[in-house]
Amino acid sequence: MAKRYDSYLLWIVVLVNLLMLTVYVAGAYIMFMLSLIMGILYVIYLIFLEIFLYKEVCPNCFYYGKLCAFGKGKTAAIFFKKGDPKKFCEREINWKDFIWQILVVLVPLVAGIALLISRGFNILILAALAYPVFSWFFLNPIIYGKLACPHCKQGSICCPALKFFTKKK
Repeated sequence: MAKRYDSYLLWIVVLVNLLMLTVYVAGAYIMFMLSLIMGILYVIYLIFLEIFLYKEVCPNCFYYGKLCAFGKGKTAAIFFKKGDPKKFCEREINWKDFIWQILVVLVPLVAGIALLISRGFNILILAALAYPVFSWFFLNPIIYGKLACPHCKQGSICCPALKFFTKKK
């Protein structure tokens, strides 16, 4: 059994955030290549998505005020008051709950393909398309499967996402 962290090691938080921030930057690059308005709307979407997590999920988590693998617990404590840990456990999630995160990659992916077709080959757009897809299939299993979830105390208490993804069929 993996060691459970009361507070994650700083190198894990930095690495995870760099890898995930790169997905946001790649998507923003593509959307700004599409148009200034689309780029701005995409960045606003990312900000609202992050605020939602900080406001609705983090205050109820074990890691509120501490370093979770994503660093959000410590940041959430600056802006939002502590919630009820029981609420974290009561939450049921399904695929619809992940649509908002899927759109972070899917919208720029479609836009990037359209750009490559309409404007011709561009190595930077191709790289910005490739990284999020690479991240989904190769980095996320490392982030969630090795660095984050196995060491998460909240997961050992209860975690709707862990419960959802480890359902027995």
